[in-house]
Amino acid sequence: MLVFYDLAAKEPIKTWSPNTWKTRYVLNFKKIPYKTIYLEFPELKGVLQKAGAQPLVSEKHGMVFYTSPAIVDNETEPAISDSFKIAEYLDKRYPDTPKAFPLGSEALQAAFHDQFFKHLFSFAPFIVGKVPNVLNQVSSDYYRDTREKMFGKPFEEIYPVGEDLVKDLAQAEEFFDTLNGWYSESRGPYFMGDNPSFADFVVGGFLLSLKIIHGEDSAEWKSITTWSNGRWQKLLMDLEKYACTES
Repeated sequence: MLVFYDLAAKEPIKTWSPNTWKTRYVLNFKKIPYKTIYLEFPELKGVLQKAGAQPLVSEKHGMVFYTSPAIVDNETEPAISDSFKIAEYLDKRYPDTPKAFPLGSEALQAAFHDQFFKHLFSFAPFIVGKVPNVLNQVSSDYYRDTREKMFGKPFEEIYPVGEDLVKDLAQAEEFFDTLNGWYSESRGPYFMGDNPSFADFVVGGFLLSLKIIHGEDSAEWKSITTWSNGRWQKLLMDLEKYACTES
């Protein structure tokens, strides 16, 4: 059975990462049987290195990471990491399942994935600053230490406050309004029409992560649900059937 390496979280939260949500959405969409193994951050290197996964090299921060999501399809194959590469692999390995990348959309999906996170890069502190809220202590300590090195400041100073928070939220809302314009050109509720594709899992994973990290009752999440006339809340509801964590 396929093994999916996800990031551990505090109970009763099952999973929280925008990156691992992309892979979970794809696996559930394709109805591929799999087993989830939840890893704490300090466990990633040892487990994934042994499984044959390739590390992520951050030239900007001068750091090497082993990251989740990662999958091992069987005991004879090395692990595959990176949500985009995993989705590509699953489309090829399981050709009779629904496509994460509908035929002819591969280049468009790649461009969408790249631009989505480039536009939201400045929004990262809004997520990073709250992640320890959902982590177990061993991962929280690791996360705080590594992110302090990345951002070059004490962890408590990463999350935007006051005018900086208002500005960051306004910029993110502006991008999501642009995204809403793209979605409005579709003939259905999803980016490619009536059926979801990887682009929807990218957006859905990001939004679901925000909801989990900040909390459903937080002022931040309640504000986000009003963006684009509620489109993103509706998208999460449409994707809920693919958000199962019982594996």
